[in-house]
Amino acid sequence: MPIQIISATPGPTTTERILELILAHPQGITIKELSNRLNRPVSMVNLCLKPLLSSKQVYVRLSESGMQQIYYPSAIA
Repeated sequence: MPIQIISATPGPTTTERILELILAHPQGITIKELSNRLNRPVSMVNLCLKPLLSSKQVYVRLSESGMQQIYYPSAIA
């Protein structure tokens, strides 16, 4: 059975899609909601959030219960 090399499909990256979702939810969105909407594992979403947080395009706060992190768009995004 020959090995077939596939290439990435064109379109927005997972990081760009995460930013679009966060911008569309100014009330905030959890990492689990992002994972479900993008059909990507939480670990991948977490990795993609790191550059968005470090560039201050999004910020994170704990929920009122202190159990979940909620991601919000920054004013500069």
